[in-house]
Amino acid sequence: MTGVGSLGEPEPVAAGMTHERVGAFVDAVFAIAMTLLVVEIHRPPAGVVEGDEPRLVMAARLWDFLSGNWTTWLAFVIAFLILWGVWREHHRTLDLVTRVSPRIMARHVPLLVVVVLLPYATGLIGESVSNPLTVCVFAAAVAALLFAQAALLRAILRDDVLRPGTDVAAMRVQAATLLTVGAFWLLTAGLTWLVEGVPLLWLLSPVVGAVSARRLTARA
Repeated sequence: MTGVGSLGEPEPVAAGMTHERVGAFVDAVFAIAMTLLVVEIHRPPAGVVEGDEPRLVMAARLWDFLSGNWTTWLAFVIAFLILWGVWREHHRTLDLVTRVSPRIMARHVPLLVVVVLLPYATGLIGESVSNPLTVCVFAAAVAALLFAQAALLRAILRDDVLRPGTDVAAMRVQAATLLTVGAFWLLTAGLTWLVEGVPLLWLLSPVVGAVSARRLTARA
């Protein structure tokens, strides 16, 4: 596959640097990480789901177990949606490039490292949301993921590998928005040492992103 050089001539793409191959590998890593999130959800002991008690008693016991582990479900939903959002943005972005430069390839390393570590951070916060360190680890992992995606977008902009007609301004806004939302996650990580219930603030991430994108677009 070839890109288009500055003089309109086809620009050769080095072996292993096509965006299709890189995208396929990244898709697989994201799919595995998103699947592993469910492994971190607590399973009830055998005595909770079966026994000689009446059916209503067993159902109530299972409900108590599930509701008692609500933090695990919250962490799962948040982590899954974040991975889904970052994957969709990455997938869309790679469709806009003609080739993958060495810089862009290098930016994929921290991105994928954080992706595969996120299920572990999700498991930690699922164990205890009252422990401020588990909240910090999870929030830091999400922030690192957003920062890594922003760095990747900036590398793509810097190396001039976008297809003609691509909205460069919108991509700059997206990179800045990712940095803003990542900073929001780091801020909440600091707050967890002072107050409880910080994970609920993470549900505001889409609002923070939307407001940030709107303001950045107005300034552009």
